[in-house]
Amino acid sequence: MPMDDFKKLATGNILFNLNRIIAPKLVTILYFLGLAAILLWAVTHFFSSFRFGFGSGLWGLLEIAVFGLLALVVLRIVCEGVIVYFTAHTAEADAYTPTGSSGSLIDDVRDALEELAEAEEIEERPTPAAAPVTPKKPAPADVAAPVAEEPAIMPDADAPKPAEHAPEKPTTAP
Repeated sequence: MPMDDFKKLATGNILFNLNRIIAPKLVTILYFLGLAAILLWAVTHFFSSFRFGFGSGLWGLLEIAVFGLLALVVLRIVCEGVIVYFTAHTAEADAYTPTGSSGSLIDDVRDALEELAEAEEIEERPTPAAAPVTPKKPAPADVAAPVAEEPAIMPDADAPKPAEHAPEKPTTAP
């Protein structure tokens, strides 16, 4: 990737414009950053392991050889997997056409907020009053309507029984 591409990436609207897909191009940048991170780890581990003596320094060299190579292999496999994924889905990426492309990210955010506000207005509008319900026509007399049977109520054995009324005493007038 030439230096002009880095300038274009950093100063232009490439990162803020969603009309193009840049993730496959970023894999190489991530790969080089991973290589630099592994190299930086190897150098710091080399000097820090020799700080504790010659024997631990030799052990540190063995660790750098084993874990450094393992890290290189894992980094390469992950980056190749991402590249294969994007290569397998190039047809979908080419068919992708964003809707309503505008000039800047601010315009895109403004449009998205306006769409959300419109959606909320539609949800908040009161629904019209329901139409009055018309009563059902009575069934003709020759068709017998089904009669629901009342369920038999069993008194609870534990429930208190109603008090019986005492016979009324005849009242005498004075």
